[in-house]
Amino acid sequence: MKMKKVKKLVALSLVSAMTVTALAGCGSKSNDEGGSDKSGDENVLKVAAFNGGNGEQIWKDIAAAFEKENEGVKVELQISSELDQDLTKNIKNKDYPDVVYYNLGQKSGFTENMLKENAVADISDVFDDELRGRLIDGILDGTDAQPYGDGKIYLAPIFYTPTGFWYNKNLFEGDNAKYTLPTNWDEFFALGDQAKKDGVSLFTFPQAGYLDATMYTMLEQAGGMDFYNKALKYDADTWTSEAGQKVLDTLGKLVTPEYTQEDTVANANADGGFKINQQNVIDGKALFMPNGNWVIGEMAASTPKEFSWGMMPAPKWSGDTTQAVYMFTEQMWIPKDAPNMDLAKEFIKFMYSDTVVDILLNNTTTNKETKETTPAPIVAPVKGAADKLPEGTTKDVYAASAAEDVVSVTGTWATTKPIEGLDMKKNVYGAVESINTGDMTVEDWQKQLVDTWKKCADNME
Repeated sequence: MKMKKVKKLVALSLVSAMTVTALAGCGSKSNDEGGSDKSGDENVLKVAAFNGGNGEQIWKDIAAAFEKENEGVKVELQISSELDQDLTKNIKNKDYPDVVYYNLGQKSGFTENMLKENAVADISDVFDDELRGRLIDGILDGTDAQPYGDGKIYLAPIFYTPTGFWYNKNLFEGDNAKYTLPTNWDEFFALGDQAKKDGVSLFTFPQAGYLDATMYTMLEQAGGMDFYNKALKYDADTWTSEAGQKVLDTLGKLVTPEYTQEDTVANANADGGFKINQQNVIDGKALFMPNGNWVIGEMAASTPKEFSWGMMPAPKWSGDTTQAVYMFTEQMWIPKDAPNMDLAKEFIKFMYSDTVVDILLNNTTTNKETKETTPAPIVAPVKGAADKLPEGTTKDVYAASAAEDVVSVTGTWATTKPIEGLDMKKNVYGAVESINTGDMTVEDWQKQLVDTWKKCADNME
């Protein structure tokens, strides 16, 4: 199956309208690329990688492959599940890695802090015409890559994942299918009414923050790309406009107990409870949840062999001819004070090589309890990479997201100066929990968002 180009991959803005704490030792050097400390060994590359759902082995394999292709080079890996804390300590001691894999949007805001401190190197020269030609169209155009909106690339999007509503395919396909897969919100809620009679809820969410991608796609779906772009930059009319009202009314209806599984909010706020909500889809207690394909590996140990995952975009509204899909990206970057800048740039370029594409596609995950190893392919934003996926759900998801009638969006709310007391995620997404419990109405949510947008607009960089 030939993968079509991802179209209109647009993002104007970078997360973090939250209060952040400046990192000691960052941003105090000159703006010259690489800072003033150039004492690193030119044959040693220090790579710091967050130990998350992708596991450690891919970094060991990538490091070994880089050493093989660059004779005399030694890669020193620092892999940690608390990488933000470890690097903060190191940076205070002026001990900088050469390359960092740590995403935007993490709770710590570490990457956002480094950007705010002007402590991330400009890596535009890595992406020459040859490399750009290898990459999926538009992947470098949004603020996942260009956080300052100045046309310069500071963050390398090394992995990408389509997101949407995940479900049990067996309930909608095959001889034992029980329901018809909806395409628009009217059909979606009608399915919820039908499933309710069977004792099944329409919806759940692992945690409130998982609704971010849903909200982004709904904003584009409701108002188009121009409206979406303005919303990301806190346009005053975002939530009082017809499009914004449609998004809030629809989401507000979806998260009520009428359609959302009754234990969702309690689970979402319990330690590890997000997996319980995900398990509720597997167990048939809820039909849909927002997620990405990482959920397959994440839930592999508790997923019956006969279960078959499916993913669809968040529903469109009746009459819409296109459908929006949000593309989640993961980023790699170079500290401005990296001791080995040139080799670090070569390593980032290597992340898009055929060698690394194949390493990522062959990634596996091992369950800590059962020791069972299952495939967990990762896709680089390289043209044709998704075509190499084995037949199955993950390949289907990437192919569907590249369909001609799909508009792909990425990015997040624009960066602002620190705003004391503002919890962006709580104000934007946390309100759905209060709507579910009856402590807030959609009107209350709208007022909160209007107020939040004004504060953010007043504090734009």
